Amino acid sequence: MSETQRIASFCTQCRSRCGCTALVEEGRLIGVEPDKSHPSGAKLCPKGKAAPELVHHPDRLTQPLRRTSPKGEGPTSWEAISWDAALDEVAGQMARIRDDHGAEQVAFSATTPSGTHLSDCIAWIERLIRAFGSPNTIYATEICNWHKDVASRFTYGWDIGTPDFARAEVILLWGHNPAATWLARSTEIQQALRRGAKLVVIDPRPALYSRRADHWLRVRPGTDLPLALGLAHLMLEGGTFDKAFAAEWTNGPLLVRRDSGRLLRESDLQEGGDPGALLAAGPKGALRRYDCAAGSWRGRPAEEAALFAETTVETRDGPVACASALALFREAAAEFPPERVAAETGVAEEQLRAVAALLGSGASVAYYAWNGVGQSTRATQTDRALSILYGLTGCYGKAGGNVPGAAAAFNDISGKELISEAQKAKALGLADRPLGPPAQGWVTARDVYKAVLEGDPYPVRMLVSFGGNLLSNQPDSARAQAALQAMEFHVHTDFFLNATANYADIVLPASTSWEREGLRPGFDASLEGLRRVQLRPAALPPLGEARSDTEIALGLAERLGLSELMFGGDVDAGHAHQLAPSGVTLDQLRAQPEGVVVEGEVPLEPYRAGGFPTPSKRLEIYSETLLEAGYPPLPSVEESEESAPEGFPLRLGCAKTVAYCHSQGRNLPSLRRLVPDPVLEIAPETAEATGIAGGDWVEIRTPAGRFAARATLSKGLAANSVFAQHGWLEQAEDGTTTNFNAAAPSGRADPISGSLPLRAGWCAIAPLSART
Repeated sequence: MSETQRIASFCTQCRSRCGCTALVEEGRLIGVEPDKSHPSGAKLCPKGKAAPELVHHPDRLTQPLRRTSPKGEGPTSWEAISWDAALDEVAGQMARIRDDHGAEQVAFSATTPSGTHLSDCIAWIERLIRAFGSPNTIYATEICNWHKDVASRFTYGWDIGTPDFARAEVILLWGHNPAATWLARSTEIQQALRRGAKLVVIDPRPALYSRRADHWLRVRPGTDLPLALGLAHLMLEGGTFDKAFAAEWTNGPLLVRRDSGRLLRESDLQEGGDPGALLAAGPKGALRRYDCAAGSWRGRPAEEAALFAETTVETRDGPVACASALALFREAAAEFPPERVAAETGVAEEQLRAVAALLGSGASVAYYAWNGVGQSTRATQTDRALSILYGLTGCYGKAGGNVPGAAAAFNDISGKELISEAQKAKALGLADRPLGPPAQGWVTARDVYKAVLEGDPYPVRMLVSFGGNLLSNQPDSARAQAALQAMEFHVHTDFFLNATANYADIVLPASTSWEREGLRPGFDASLEGLRRVQLRPAALPPLGEARSDTEIALGLAERLGLSELMFGGDVDAGHAHQLAPSGVTLDQLRAQPEGVVVEGEVPLEPYRAGGFPTPSKRLEIYSETLLEAGYPPLPSVEESEESAPEGFPLRLGCAKTVAYCHSQGRNLPSLRRLVPDPVLEIAPETAEATGIAGGDWVEIRTPAGRFAARATLSKGLAANSVFAQHGWLEQAEDGTTTNFNAAAPSGRADPISGSLPLRAGWCAIAPLSART
């Protein structure tokens, strides 16, 4: 009997990156165990435990394939080809289109690193894309991470930060269910609750933490923005916000001209005045001068600037009415008194007051918000409202709060500097969303389909896909199908053939993360986890001829003449460059495969060393960045909530399950036993009213289409709401598709990010047997 090898590792199947030990016998992965000594290794979810089923699945792609049948005409057939032939053909097509039409006419698609094995390859893929010169990558960030990671910078200058649950006295989960999506962080929360931390959950669904919460606010889907503004109103009205933090570290005291909406500047008052000097109202009507460049006040302490100022200032244009930024935000929030918020959100007034009192109690608060608030037509302004609400607690950056940054410095190798400004300006959708994801080269699938099918604003002729399944993981499935069929050339990299790969001209077999090295500079389930740097060794050789996504990117780069921009095609050289500022070396990491703990820690209150990384160097309650781009500088409900279309009375959302990430895993027996069919969560009273029993197949109709799922009764679900699961692409018993995205709404989008109301659409439901 062969000896079992125990190999230090971490799982990449989802955002949790759980530390674990891979068990290998005779070249086969036979099991994965949690590594309880690892900062994210307390437990493993079913996806991690199913790793052997994935790695050794009989349907794994093991060699490159070339299509031999016409697209869209009967069954797809393939022939095996060599890697050299495959990469030569793909690179040749890329070079042809770039040279004849421009690199922008080659679009890329990269699956999420938060929910796939791509996490330690994504920087290499992005580096290739930027070195090649394409500004167009379908990344789905607008319906995933963009709001917490990028939109938050309109307020903090940093991202949402890592919540320090280990020291938090209050935990706020807003539209985020870590029990299903982030096991390591869920473990941190459970430890905090045992310690006595209070828990607030804002979620329409009776998820695990909803039921355990001290305060569960069962918000109606799509109404998170008025809820956040209503809570801020109560804190401001009651004076329970952190006044010292607001005065010293926010732009709340700075005066705003009511005529133009611009911050009042010294140059507004006098010829030759400094446009970088902003003004606030001080004692006895005096004006206080704030220097943006220095991030400091001239003269007396910041606390002497009035937080709630209303004044008229004599400017070069004459007298101008001005108000402080915080006074203007108070006005905006005051439009949402408890009675209005209760009516719109379904949250009782007493609950609103209790949560506002808890947030304003002076306790340390750590929070997280993700897809639940990021998939709506108000997603960016909702994130703004949440960020400002959290800023009022004064907890950002503090122990027990959300802390930005890392425990050590690392170089970014994603190649942002490699693409020219001229090429960046060609990103699809940039003209409509100049501050949104297209500014980083992350475009929507919808904009790519439009370019393919209509040539607007220019044709997209080729798609280079690294994982993903556009036909099941994005709305507009029929349009996606038409675009993929019309594409001049399409190459797809994956573990298996899927619905999207079936439209490719060439398919490339990817190795799983268990079959290759992978660098992880920090595990952000906790501040302590961020100190761990790990180079995961390959647990076993790749299956067949499979290659890592990094190797594929380097192989294409070599054929395109881009190797010098890709560290000479040397992965170790790239990793060494990434690690250089931290002082950690590859030799250290290979000698300690379980990981190295850096000496430093994530710095608390980093703004004290130079301010916030915003234009004003302060947490920005009022955003001139948004104003200058034509958007509201304060979060507001400018557009009324979409009312229910005739014949579609129920709110339709979607939620994740611990068994699957997106469209993955449904071919793994252990996961399929856990969740054999797509689920539609229905409140018992709604089920009774529509003649549906638990376990019934249900048809869900929306203005965009229809799909099917099995009913499961969910006691406590928000009234008049149902929740489905995306990622299914099968047929129900009567042939109806189970693809949520075949019926997902895509007509209205967030004007800044392009996010869609995937958590707040409208539908009607009926038993499939009653369908006409």
